[in-house]
Amino acid sequence: MEENKGFTQKHVGVWQFIKFTLVSSLAGITETVSFFILSTLLGTRLTEDFDFFVFHYTAEKSLNLGLFIAFFASAILAEIVSFLINRKATFHANNNFFRSAVMYLILVLAVISLKTWIVTVLTTWVSSWTDIQLLIEWIPKAVSMLIAMAIIFPMNKFVIMRHTDAPDEAPDEAPEPPETDAAE
Repeated sequence: MEENKGFTQKHVGVWQFIKFTLVSSLAGITETVSFFILSTLLGTRLTEDFDFFVFHYTAEKSLNLGLFIAFFASAILAEIVSFLINRKATFHANNNFFRSAVMYLILVLAVISLKTWIVTVLTTWVSSWTDIQLLIEWIPKAVSMLIAMAIIFPMNKFVIMRHTDAPDEAPDEAPEPPETDAAE
């Protein structure tokens, strides 16, 4: 047990990546289960195309509005799990929670948008060499999850979930005024 403690103290960054990976696995399970449930419920019911901005979920790509919602919602659920657990358990963040949450929200919206767009590109590619719907849906999902992990870990570690010796002041805390001598 003492050897493990020495390793974790000597290799803080490696240990954080291991914990981040474990938490990401939990978030991945959340994302996978919720995607399975939502895609099963919505993928066959909301079959109209969804074509907005860079999101091209069309029947010709084996995609639809139901799968867009399933993909987006499952990614959001996973990121909520990831933020709440990683903030304290992995990075021991003591910076301002609200500021971290806002930065994480911006990061996650950008990453989820990137992931959602990548799915359309990869789905087109996968469906060009197979007709197996399971592969068409899950290969792009798995690749997009790995891309998200590669972006989010360094952003969490170095920008969003910092641990400092002097935590940020909460926005509603004003610094104490300096003491003055009453004799002045």
